[in-house]
Amino acid sequence: MNLPAKLVFARLSTGTKMLLILSAAMLPLGFIALLTSLDMARSASAERKTAAQITTAMYAAKIDAVLDMGLDAVRSPVASNQTPEYICAALGRQARLNPSGRPPTALFDRSGRKVCQSWGPAIISIAPADPNADHVWLDPERRLFHFTSARPDGSLLVEANISIAGISLGDQRNEGLPLTRLSLRQGGSEVTLIDRRQANGADAGNNLLHLSQPLADGRLAIVAEYRLAPARARTILLITLPILMWAAAAFTGWLIVNRLLLLPLGQLKQSIDTWQGTSEPLHLPRMSTPSHEIRDLADSFAAVSARILDHERELEDGLARQTKLTREVHHRVKNNLQVVSSLINLHARGAEGAVAAAYGAIQRRVDALAVVHRNHYAELEENRGVSMRALAGELAASLRASAPQGAAGMPIALNMIDVHVTQDVAVPASFLITEVVELLMHCNPQGSVLISLEATDQPDRATLRIETVGIVGGTLDDYPGITRFDRVVTGIARQFRSALTQDLQAGRFEIQISILP
Repeated sequence: MNLPAKLVFARLSTGTKMLLILSAAMLPLGFIALLTSLDMARSASAERKTAAQITTAMYAAKIDAVLDMGLDAVRSPVASNQTPEYICAALGRQARLNPSGRPPTALFDRSGRKVCQSWGPAIISIAPADPNADHVWLDPERRLFHFTSARPDGSLLVEANISIAGISLGDQRNEGLPLTRLSLRQGGSEVTLIDRRQANGADAGNNLLHLSQPLADGRLAIVAEYRLAPARARTILLITLPILMWAAAAFTGWLIVNRLLLLPLGQLKQSIDTWQGTSEPLHLPRMSTPSHEIRDLADSFAAVSARILDHERELEDGLARQTKLTREVHHRVKNNLQVVSSLINLHARGAEGAVAAAYGAIQRRVDALAVVHRNHYAELEENRGVSMRALAGELAASLRASAPQGAAGMPIALNMIDVHVTQDVAVPASFLITEVVELLMHCNPQGSVLISLEATDQPDRATLRIETVGIVGGTLDDYPGITRFDRVVTGIARQFRSALTQDLQAGRFEIQISILP
């Protein structure tokens, strides 16, 4: 179901409301300022680029005048049908009358042999000439323009050279943008005319404006690079004005929200953090906020804390009663196991032979269960589980005390890490130790037993190993109760959810058990 806009706005927090109101109020002014600043910036940039284009065109016009002079110098000798002697005489007269008005010009025959030259540095060989068109060649190494022309029949070839260094470009003050480099290009050849690039490499490629204009009907091109000027302070201020307006609105909204909402909530949180873990009622500071919602929230916290305190006291009383009951149950179970063990011991004293041995076996298993229960009851307060080292030590002492006549005083050594296990693991572990040690007592009464518990590469697993020293090979196989022993230990191993490894020839039994990390 869609709620009305007024209802949705009313459900917003105070800080969100203030931010929305201030943002909506400042949005038109910020938008107008942004459009104005962007338009001014675009206009200024367009004016600077137009001035740069005009400057490039002026440079191109000056160079074009020089190129036209060179092309005229090579066109007139081949335009007439005069003899080479006449043309050479004419070139000589022009050199004597006005040497600066014409560039150095040389006449060549069909085979490329120079016939004559007007004046200036010697022109040794002619550049490539096309009978169908006049051409201008750019010489970057000698910084020269080579102008060539030929008669249609190819009988005479003319070349004129003009030094690029002699071109007067002047100083254009109204460039619009700072000129960093001006060059002439023809194919892969390039000659730099003006180079104002900074030595520190500040003129990066993405900060330059590249303009190009063809010369001599496209035979060459002039390329100008202008450095884009950074935005002026006024332009930057105009562009960033909307951002400053939004920042001011956000700061004002935050200041109001902080005063009305955040500060009282912080005081409330500090009081709640101080109250946690104590048995006293929640004491809230005086809320100096005009927002009645915060004051109502503080009163609700005080009421809830009072109810929680009463509930915790009830739970503590119930836990105390449950602890007393658990202790009583453990105490009675321990006493009952002791009574059962004493009764078995009394009956065993009047029995002989196999009956006495059966009573002894039963008593050892009852004692094993009593040892586990006693250790579990000792660890009940700390809830850490049963200590395997303490359990095995007490169990070994009980087994030595109740050993058969021939195995009385059998040494039982322990090599165990100090770990704890649950009662579900301690009970089958004690029964397994009792069964294996009793078997070894019957089969090798003169030997000794080593019970070890070693860590594995898994933090929640350990290896329980029981082995005898001095057993004669094949003794365990000849024991009459070995079949019953296999069934019993197999059932115990299932409770560990692990495979029991046994070597009857060496008298070694090994299994992995779960431990508490």
